[in-house]
Amino acid sequence: MNPIKIGFLTPYSSIYPNFFPHLATGFYLGLGQKPGRRADIELIPEFAGSGGIPSVVEATKKLLNFSNVDIISGMISYRSLPDLIPLIDSRKNAIGFFFDMGEMLPTFDYHSPNIFFNSHQLYQSQYALGYWAQKEYKAPGFIITPIYNSGYQLHTSFQAGVRDAGGNTILQAIIPYDNNNPHHLNIEDILEKIRKEAPAYVHALFVGPQGNEFLNLWKSKSWTKDIPLLVAENMLYPDMLDDVKHLGLNLYGAMLWNPDIEYKINKQFVKKFKQNSGQSPNLYALQGYEAGLMFRELLHPLKKRHWDIVKEKLQNTNIEGPRGVKNFCSKRGFLTPDIDIVKTRTDSSGIYNTVIAIGKKMNSNVTTTLLQEEIDSGWVNPYLCI
Repeated sequence: MNPIKIGFLTPYSSIYPNFFPHLATGFYLGLGQKPGRRADIELIPEFAGSGGIPSVVEATKKLLNFSNVDIISGMISYRSLPDLIPLIDSRKNAIGFFFDMGEMLPTFDYHSPNIFFNSHQLYQSQYALGYWAQKEYKAPGFIITPIYNSGYQLHTSFQAGVRDAGGNTILQAIIPYDNNNPHHLNIEDILEKIRKEAPAYVHALFVGPQGNEFLNLWKSKSWTKDIPLLVAENMLYPDMLDDVKHLGLNLYGAMLWNPDIEYKINKQFVKKFKQNSGQSPNLYALQGYEAGLMFRELLHPLKKRHWDIVKEKLQNTNIEGPRGVKNFCSKRGFLTPDIDIVKTRTDSSGIYNTVIAIGKKMNSNVTTTLLQEEIDSGWVNPYLCI
């Protein structure tokens, strides 16, 4: 019998250029099959440019019409869905199973019984961090972020957490963008403003190497030792912090998944991934593993091409993964794992996380609606895929 073919929309990521191999390895491990060997399910990557709508649509058409895939998957922005759903719904047997970082809040006015999601829900960790910051410091903080990051709903989710915890003001600075030198981090004036304002804390929201560049600049100023530094979850990932751990950092953040947690399924996942790849797992490997656990439940009806049963299971089945119970149907509302508020300390020998609180989860029915009304940048590049 021919394997099930999953076409995977793959935007270019300068930050995680190998995100697809990591996700695929995690997927096959979750599926219970050896990565790299012929499997019951075949993943077919298709380049999707920078993740913009036209390139995603063209890649989807190619996968459906020429590769004849059974399932459309990949890392996409929710803003692509209105263009993708008609393509998938028009096929009698096709379904969509997509991944996202959670850089945008879900706005599923366009539910389809054929579309499913594995969302990391970064907006939830941002909300939890903002809520904790207000309760902890009880005074206004200061958000610093490049213009790219400010085009998503991460800083607004942080602000919503502050607001829901009783705060009503927060300072913010968007780093100027230089068309001639787009990667230059021109923040000396902003740092001077922070020094003068002396906020209760600073929240840094960066992606990739710019985050580490910021941490170097922050540590170069002697006065910053007196201001707590809160960072976005992606800035705490070990594969990012490893390059700057020698700085002797003291950071606060919120994490939806900690690879070090002593949870049986998580320990099994970390061990399997290291044994098969020789590397520590990252977020993409985790998302792939979660999807693989779900597709293991679907193997029997998938092999028989019983699509109604496949869709019914995707709509109603939860799996227990490395970070707890997970579901993939937007109409039911995404389950959110426990959120750890962590204090992270680094030195040249390692990175050490201490859980100091349990984060508060966003009320998706109330807060989400308010945030969706506050920002609509139109950006479609999936977060961390620039």
